[in-house]
Amino acid sequence: MIPRTALALLLLLLLWYSNSPLSAQEDLPQLIARIQPAVVTIIIFDRSGRGIGYGSGFFINPRGHLVTNYHVLSRAAKAEIKTFDGRRYPINQVLAANPKLDLIKVTAALPAGPPGYLSISPTQPRLGEQVIVLGSPLGLDQTVSDGIVSGIRRLPGLGELMQISAPISPGSSGGPVLNVKGEVLGVALGFLSRGQNLNFAIPGNLILALPEDSPKPLESLTQGGGASRLAPPASGLPPPPTGLPPRPTILIPPKN
Repeated sequence: MIPRTALALLLLLLLWYSNSPLSAQEDLPQLIARIQPAVVTIIIFDRSGRGIGYGSGFFINPRGHLVTNYHVLSRAAKAEIKTFDGRRYPINQVLAANPKLDLIKVTAALPAGPPGYLSISPTQPRLGEQVIVLGSPLGLDQTVSDGIVSGIRRLPGLGELMQISAPISPGSSGGPVLNVKGEVLGVALGFLSRGQNLNFAIPGNLILALPEDSPKPLESLTQGGGASRLAPPASGLPPPPTGLPPRPTILIPPKN
């Protein structure tokens, strides 16, 4: 028989392992497979039908409501989403938009609802908490990166943001920042070009603060003009059929 002290020690080790980051890391492939159907690439077009950039987004409920950054769609005359299985659908309505928060909620013309959706975390992120980011940096669909919550910051003109060490790039904007349960902690926003690996996300609870208005066509966003910070195509990678302009992009300009 196993001595009681040895059995107690074994149970403690099993309990520690089941709650350790190592255990969570081994389940990461299964977690990503569950999350992927809810995450999309957003392709933006101008009035002539020319592709002008990429972004990311994710579904937040079974009704097909899709969240991304406002700046991703702010100059789009037309936009499409590309789901994880490569299918493309037009974005047709704006349900809520807040340029100050840089958040927007839209719908796409899905024939049978979203292939998946994500829930918003009911808890605030903690310093050191492990995070996972899914998105389309430079149009590279379903790219996964991971890191930790590095800090909670207030940046001039941007408000309170979550600083993360998970790498993001132009085109990641609008993608979900998730905890190890697959819940949304934030929305990827951008990075500081000075320094190294200084990435930021909008807190996920602000998604819930988006008030829904009467649905508007996507084209209504371009009536007021406004700058948009979008990702050009990755060098050496095939662009969408319409092509994209090869210009550099900085999602968050450096502050002096």
